Amino acid sequence: MTTVDRSTLYPLITAGQAAVRAAENHGTPEALAAVDRALCELPVNLLDTPADETLHGALHAVSLAEDAEEWKLLADVEHAVSLLLHKPDGLTLEHPAVMAVGKLAIRCSVAGEDAGASVARAWHRGYLLGMEALRAVSGTIYGSTDGRALDKAVMEFRAAVRRAVPYAALRKTRLALVEAARSYSLFPIGMRQAMSPSSRWGWSRRIGTSTYHFEIEPPLFHGHPYGSVAVRRTAADGTAGPVRYFPLGADEERRRAVTEAQYRI
Repeated sequence: MTTVDRSTLYPLITAGQAAVRAAENHGTPEALAAVDRALCELPVNLLDTPADETLHGALHAVSLAEDAEEWKLLADVEHAVSLLLHKPDGLTLEHPAVMAVGKLAIRCSVAGEDAGASVARAWHRGYLLGMEALRAVSGTIYGSTDGRALDKAVMEFRAAVRRAVPYAALRKTRLALVEAARSYSLFPIGMRQAMSPSSRWGWSRRIGTSTYHFEIEPPLFHGHPYGSVAVRRTAADGTAGPVRYFPLGADEERRRAVTEAQYRI
């Protein structure tokens, strides 16, 4: 492997992580383009074969997400619902908002069929919120839903779709950044990765050569009045350590951190 100052590689990894966080917060083609650029900055001549293959898989997934059909469908929903809100007279179920919201909701249902469990869960959330948005559109047409309720339902639907579209690509990008750090002989500190819905664990993080699994436990579990965070370390050879419980308190800042962790997965 070519000799290189490893300190110059840390900023490339952290830049990639920052791009992922930006895309998590507000999924757009532009945010994904930034993820793509961050990945392209990683020196491929310093990667071993597994890391190189993981990086190319992430780049391919990001490219697919950038060009996804759902971005246009989202724009159609925004335009059609805006017309519905600003020209409420003479509405029927043939209004473009009904078609736009329904089409995107069905698209969410179809997109999750061939995805992995955690990715499918993101698409299914979009589908369910799409059905809520469709009911709100119909309610507006019949006069039983006000504009504020419609706006809220559609906003939640759009936010869920913006998370679902890049979900698989960001998952692969997080893995690629960990593999790149490992291949560069850096100490890997991975981002949160959602676990399968069938797993006891909510999310995992790669730290060094170990993987740490996390789960939020409910109040009063193991006697902790505010709940706790369960953590288990799994070594590189697959050996799992004991589960440790870290109690949550009434501190709002710490609870917000836990809420953010759950939101990001």
